[in-house]
Amino acid sequence: MVLGAGASARMGGGDKLLADLAGEPVIVWSLRAFEACPAIRTLVVTTSAANDAQIRRAAAAAGVTKIRAFVRGGSCRAESVLHGLQALQDHPPALVAVHDGARPLVTPGLIARVVQAAARRGAAIAAVPATDTLKIVNADRDIVSTPSRASVWHAQTPQAARFDALLNAHERRADALQRFTDDASLLEAASLPVRVVQASRENLKITSPDDLAAAARIVRKRRAPA
Repeated sequence: MVLGAGASARMGGGDKLLADLAGEPVIVWSLRAFEACPAIRTLVVTTSAANDAQIRRAAAAAGVTKIRAFVRGGSCRAESVLHGLQALQDHPPALVAVHDGARPLVTPGLIARVVQAAARRGAAIAAVPATDTLKIVNADRDIVSTPSRASVWHAQTPQAARFDALLNAHERRADALQRFTDDASLLEAASLPVRVVQASRENLKITSPDDLAAAARIVRKRRAPA
């Protein structure tokens, strides 16, 4: 599942998913990676009322063939995931991987590793270890505690899990989905274990024009002759 229904509040008025990255919309990069991954059989793409037609056209132009359905997203990320999961209920897969369409530099290899870890452990997410010292603060921004950096990882996507477990976790919290910012947090709330798969910092999320510029630099580096 590729999520394409999010807001783009920090992009200066443009839709980050449709922003140009080296000649193609940002979301197309994610779709191509899932298309190229042998571990992925079918795709569901969530969209908003504002970008649905453009994302459909972009996917068709890119020749993405694995898409089973386009689904209207919800009022928050977790609700969009729930809508996507419900669209798969008629022929449910054993595993499902969820990816933010605003992470365009994901690779087929990373997707496969997360899916493989989820197959072994029940659920897994892409993540990178923290390199900065992190602080827990209160509402007044006073430091409350300093967690051990060795135990802190930055969550990314894709995040994969058994389909039934992920659907159940979302349905159980249907009245409070806005509190959950990723799939792993819902699984954690259901007391289900989630394995971390080390990813790359290049798997960045586009949230601002600076992020888009950074992604373009990474693309140029990947395309440069060895």
